[in-house]
Amino acid sequence: MRTAVLFGVTLVVLSGAAAQTQSGETFKAGVTAIQVPVVVRDRNGHVVSNLGKDDFQLFDNGKRQEITSFSVENPGSQIAPDRSLPDGNAPAAQSAGGTGIEIPTRFITYLFDDVNIRDFGDLKRLRDAAARQLGALQPGDRAAIFTSSCTVALDFTNDRPKLQDAVSRLQLRPLPVCRVAATQTLQVELLKAVVSKMSRLPARRDLIFVSSGFFIGPQRPTEEADLIEAAIHAKVSISAVDIGEATDYIGRGAASATRYTGVVSSGADMARLDSNANPSNPIVLVDLAHGTGGTYVTGNDFDLSFRKLATPESHYILGFVPAAKADGRFHQLKVKLENSRKLTVEARNGYYATPPSE
Repeated sequence: MRTAVLFGVTLVVLSGAAAQTQSGETFKAGVTAIQVPVVVRDRNGHVVSNLGKDDFQLFDNGKRQEITSFSVENPGSQIAPDRSLPDGNAPAAQSAGGTGIEIPTRFITYLFDDVNIRDFGDLKRLRDAAARQLGALQPGDRAAIFTSSCTVALDFTNDRPKLQDAVSRLQLRPLPVCRVAATQTLQVELLKAVVSKMSRLPARRDLIFVSSGFFIGPQRPTEEADLIEAAIHAKVSISAVDIGEATDYIGRGAASATRYTGVVSSGADMARLDSNANPSNPIVLVDLAHGTGGTYVTGNDFDLSFRKLATPESHYILGFVPAAKADGRFHQLKVKLENSRKLTVEARNGYYATPPSE
């Protein structure tokens, strides 16, 4: 019976955090500023990180907005002192044996959407590739493993054998432990829970979502936008490893999106997709990655996909205060460069301007 979110084994680790997520973009509690993560790439796909505020133009429903805040999120920029040390400002400490204490510099959650894995060959290659990647964790990395079926759950650790054992337990079509209400989407609720859990961590926070995509029905048009907003405020970048029928995305603008070949321009467009024709919907993976400053990767070489995400990328955060009234509708965002120089822009595609009373 689908009544409320039941995370089963994962609930112990995530502590029911999904219920605590609240969208800042809906103008609740007086919050009116909208943040827009932006990744800029050159023609070879490399990140461009030397741009300034004046290089960007930001549009809300076609109307140019004043960029009121601007920052660059670089790898390692979210590192905080280890509060467990006697001096929280000390860069390192020595134990009695003279060995330095490792301070985490990056927390990585791997969320495997195992309920959508349909091919045993894909499962085996995915387990092997993930195990190899986890075996190459950097000293400052801490990783956690969760699945959408909630049959596998391992909290943050740098114990490589434990992490590799966890991914070895991924199954084909597992009997799901997780259940959500009929008005909710399983993957969205789990992603929200992970984002909320990671929001309290004292270092860079990356979420790697391994999935073929999922469908959000027309009765839940704000789910994707709310998840993106929650991730932005929690400083969690969501990257996506598309293991299904991938999108043909190569720096394409949102307006030209079609099923399997680009990015939809809004949640409303997403709702119009046929869930029967596209039950795994990879477009949502592109939206989550571009909306949070993450990276979307695809292809049959899972080793290559994980390697691309091994080193976090830089991204910009543009902020603005909407001049228009909160009308409850989806507002399309567009980010342009003053001088494109054959660069491409990846950014969130919009937000819901919900009045404070809602």
